[in-house]
Parts: sequence; structure tokens; C-alpha cells
Amino acid sequence: MKTKTVTIVGGGTSAWLTAAYLSKNNSALDITVVDKEIGTPVGVGEATLLNFKSFMDECGFNEKEWMVEVSAGYKSAIMFTNWREPGNDIWHPFYKNNKNIIGNSVSLWNLWSKTQDLDFKKYALGMYDSSVLHNTVDVNDIEYYAHHVDCGKLVVYIQNQIKNKINIIQSDVVSVDSNDDKVNYIELKNGQQITSDLYVDCTGFNQVLRTPSTKINLQDRLFVNTAVACPVPYQDKDEEFKPYAVCEGVDHGWIWKIGVETRIGSGMVFNRHITDIEEAKDYFVAHWNNRISKDKVRVINWDPFYIQDQWKGNVVNIGLSAGFIEPLESTSIGLITVGATQLSNALCEQRYIQDDINYYNQFLNTLYEDAVDFVSAHYANNPRTTNFWNYVSDTFIPSNRMLHHLELLKDPLVPIPFNGRYNYMFGGSNWTLLLQQLGYPVSPRNIPIGEDDARELLIKHYVLHEKNRHTISRHHNAEISRLNQEYNILK
Repeated sequence: MKTKTVTIVGGGTSAWLTAAYLSKNNSALDITVVDKEIGTPVGVGEATLLNFKSFMDECGFNEKEWMVEVSAGYKSAIMFTNWREPGNDIWHPFYKNNKNIIGNSVSLWNLWSKTQDLDFKKYALGMYDSSVLHNTVDVNDIEYYAHHVDCGKLVVYIQNQIKNKINIIQSDVVSVDSNDDKVNYIELKNGQQITSDLYVDCTGFNQVLRTPSTKINLQDRLFVNTAVACPVPYQDKDEEFKPYAVCEGVDHGWIWKIGVETRIGSGMVFNRHITDIEEAKDYFVAHWNNRISKDKVRVINWDPFYIQDQWKGNVVNIGLSAGFIEPLESTSIGLITVGATQLSNALCEQRYIQDDINYYNQFLNTLYEDAVDFVSAHYANNPRTTNFWNYVSDTFIPSNRMLHHLELLKDPLVPIPFNGRYNYMFGGSNWTLLLQQLGYPVSPRNIPIGEDDARELLIKHYVLHEKNRHTISRHHNAEISRLNQEYNILK
């Protein structure tokens, strides 16, 4: 199918990220964005993965500029505070610190398997002390940081950057003329009819353009379906503006805390069939010691799913219209960027064939399935006994991939961390560090070094590389203030 015109319907993060990428990397295409007259963004999360910076680079955006414009902060990791019980934390950094110390196979993680009384977060992973204990950013290893962004400001920034490269129409879709798998045209509230070779549906859960699709229901594999959310003002910004995301385990589920330059994005994720929404609001407000007003708290409902045929005929679904798992592990924006890049690749010759559609769907299905398995695993082996966590315990079924990694952890002949395949969102090292910190047993590795020597090497490496990392780093708030000042001088 020859493709000269692409119409993107929707005005949220997925629509504008897709428009930005296509306008930069498929410049021969005539791109139109149909944005609603009055936007209704969901804004479940504002944390990104490591691929976000490279995505923005490939859109032609300058990091030092957009970080200031979208009130960004840095993200070295996710800290799952009090996850299994009060005082039990899980650290999931981008910098895994899984370097080999001896030869080609003995990594810090293998050494730790011999000395499991040492804190895995501090001695076998990276960025913990500098991020958590000192609130600093190591600008010498900045490639290991993702970002926290204000998605509302991100949309405005992108609009301003590409408004002269695309067509923008602010109007609602009132009808869709389609037959079989093909949209013939869309009719807008302002009376316009838009005919396009390809349509991208970024209309969220409404799926305005979608013909009947194969929806994969994930409610039997995931445990939450609702969030109550509200921005939280800083009281002590130097302390609260953290260079990592926080996901705190609580009675009803968990609470996210994501700091951007102007405020903390926060919400509680729970199951509305177990916890009453008003009860959830009260709990969330109390958690923040009444720093937020209950009447400002938004309610976001979803039923976890993804569409198996995300590209069908001449319609591609990206963002919430393609699926939503839950906010944990920042998969939403990550899947948006992958969808946009894969679509761009398929349209590089201004045409596509059925094989392109099949490949796109297979690739995105693989990523969704991988994300579901990994996110679900976070809820495993949790000793909490409230109604929500009892429900999780009663219904949790480990995925085949989780079972495979658990078997590998028991095998002393298999070096850890395990290498992950390239076409997954979460590789073997992600699984290894999660399952170890969830309390699953790890057999001491069969390596040519004893426990005492392993302990000495771990402590030595920690002192040389992690304990004092903060001394060559910059305080997070100070570094963001510096970027703001530098940008404003040059502006």
C-alpha cells in the first residue's frame, strides 16, 4: 500500500511523540494531527525508560532544551520502598553494575551469591548510595539515567517544535466511514472530511478509529485496575526531588512518587473490586499527611489489556488505544516510543505490505507479553496479609518465564546475571535482580573463589566505586537548577 498521507487522531503523549518521530524520520510523508477541542489526558505516569533520550534525539530535540521545558528530573532507578513489608526495599537501577571482576565470567553478582548476608542493593548493584543516601546525580555516567517528565509540558513542547512541519486540526471526530479493515475517511465536528492512506489511533481507551479487534484480556494475570492520583507540592525540595522513582508498597497496593522540577507526581494503584474508591482516596490523602485535598484527587480506571492486532488494515493503534498494563516499571511511554519507531521503519519507503503489518504486530505482542510477565512477577512472594495482598497471594500464577529464571537461580553452574534476549523489554539481569530481592533462593555459584575472598572483593569494589560516588556527583536539585540557569542564559 502506497503511503503519502498519515493522519494521527488524538492529542496526548502518544499522538505527539508519534507525530514528532514521523515528521523527523519520514519527512516525505504529509502528516496531520487531529487533536480534540478539549483534551482529556490520562497522565497515569511520567517516568521514562533509558530509550526515551535516544528517541528524543532521533526526533531532533536537544536534551538540554527539552529537559528544562518539560520540568524534567533524572531517574537512575526505581526504589520499591517497603515493598514486601516495612523496611524491605527493592532497588532496580538502570546501571546494573554486573561487570566481571575476575576473568570473563565472575561478576559482582556471582561473588554476592557466596556472601548473601551483604546488602545486594549496595554491594552488587549500582547508584544506590549516591541516589538514595545522598540524592546526587553522577554526571560522568549520565547515560545510565532516564528522566521524569511533565507529560502536559512535553506535549506543548513538541507542538511548538513541529507545528510548522505538520498539519494540525483541533476538532473532534464525529464519525468514521469504514468497511472491512479499511477506514475510508473520518468526519470532524467542524465539518471537514479527512481522507488518508494511513491512520494512527491515539485516542486512548476510546479507540475512536478502531474496527473490531482481538483484545487480550489481562485481568487474570495482573492485579490492579484503578489509581487515585494528584500532584503533590514540595515541602523540602532538596530532600524530596529524588533522582529515582519511588513505588511504595502499602495495604491496598502501592503508591508512586515521581519528582519533576515543579512538583511530585503521585498516585495509589489498587483494585477497585477490593478497595472502595472513597476509601482509597482517604488512604492516599492520609499517606501524604493531608498535603493534598481529597477533592483534587483524580480517579483513573482501566482493565488491563492489549490489542493483538495493533496494526490492522490502514489503522495503527499506539498508546492507550493499543493497550495498558499498569503504571509499574514505566512501560507505557516505553511502548509508545517502540510503536512509533517501528511504524516509522515500516513506512521508510512510503509503502507497506502485509508482511510489515505482521512483523509490527508480532514484535509489539512480544514486548507486551514480556512486560506483563515482568510486571506481574513484582507481586510474587509477598508476605503482606491485607485484603489486597491476600488476593494477590491466592490468585498469583508464575509465568513460564519466571519459572525458568527461578530454576536458573538454583543452578550453581549458571553464571548470574543471565543474558537477556534483545527483543524483550526486560532482560535476564532485570529478572535476576528482581527475583533475588523478592526473597527467592539463590544457590552460591560454582566459581573459583572462596567466601572470604568474595567478600573482600565485593567490599573493595564497593568502597572504590559506589561508596564515594556521591563525592564526584552533583546534588539532584542543584544540577537541575544549573541546567535551568544555563538554558535561560542561552535562550
